[in-house]
Amino acid sequence: MNNKKNIKAALAWLMLAQDKTGDGGVSAWFSLLNGWQPSYIETTGYIINTFLDAYEYFKDPQYRSRAIKMADFLLKMQLPNGAYKLYTPKQKNDDAVVVFNMGQDLIGISAIYELTNNKKYLKSAIAAAEYLLSIQEKDGSWVKNTYGNTTHTYHTRVAWGILKVYQISGKNKFKTAAIKNLEWAKSQQLPNGWFAKNELPQPNIQLPYTHTISYAVEGFLWSGLILSNSQLLKIALRGSVPLLNYYLKHNFLPGSFDSNWQSQDKYSCLTGDAQISLMWLELYKITKNKKFLYAASKMNKYLKTKQLIASPFKAINGAIAGSDPIYGDILKNQGYCRLAYLNWATKFFIDALLTEQKIIDSTCKR
Repeated sequence: MNNKKNIKAALAWLMLAQDKTGDGGVSAWFSLLNGWQPSYIETTGYIINTFLDAYEYFKDPQYRSRAIKMADFLLKMQLPNGAYKLYTPKQKNDDAVVVFNMGQDLIGISAIYELTNNKKYLKSAIAAAEYLLSIQEKDGSWVKNTYGNTTHTYHTRVAWGILKVYQISGKNKFKTAAIKNLEWAKSQQLPNGWFAKNELPQPNIQLPYTHTISYAVEGFLWSGLILSNSQLLKIALRGSVPLLNYYLKHNFLPGSFDSNWQSQDKYSCLTGDAQISLMWLELYKITKNKKFLYAASKMNKYLKTKQLIASPFKAINGAIAGSDPIYGDILKNQGYCRLAYLNWATKFFIDALLTEQKIIDSTCKR
């Protein structure tokens, strides 16, 4: 199996999405109803990492230069208090910020600093992390400036972002704050692996999409690897195995799950599917359990069938949609980001395929 053609097509779409904005950020999505959207500050932050991974793998300098352009866009979106804005000036001329979004920007800015050693990125990352610490609750959660003004377990990905700043700054207070959030999120996990307080606020459905389920698990997984903490990795494993078992039994992952790992959904959240595939691949590398590799490979094959790579319609060529079917569940009027091709779905698709490709390459070299 070779994923390179699919990866490059997805990267080309993200480059087009970046070019469409004119400000260095990446367009949030292309909607079949109303076209290209403005730059999404949050997801531009972690798309940086995907482009840097692509640069490392393909040795194509355009991926590196585009990642730096994204980082410079983020610096322009930073407020005097250190926070990254929620909206670009094209959308709203205000100073609204959201904790989760900022955490994702930290992941990208930290990676750019590691690449360039340019102190402006270190200064930006530290200022943003300081802001997050200033509004963190005593129990380690965040309430102020969050979606719905409430706690979320998927903020573990914010903890991961803060840990990245700890790595580049050496400031122990960032490590302490991140661990505090992970400890709080740990208390929200049921014995069966499901996380409470993990759904998006209304008007979304009041069950977590596989997208936010993945976010929560990813925070534990990547933080566990940074800290070499086996307990955090066990939490990630506990949150991933039920998804693995469901997929192997049903050959399908529905868009959301309840606390018993059951679902009535007739559509799949493609973003979550790609994230879960990536998690399974990482867990395979850790555990050597071939069930993870088998399931991820099968999921990636499915995801590739949802990517058009020879379409004359460039606005969707190479991209991944929000839901499958793209219109979701019409009868229930539900779905995840319906009728749109998302920059973050496409980003996680690349991450999953590139991770699998590296595993394939390493196997072939033996």
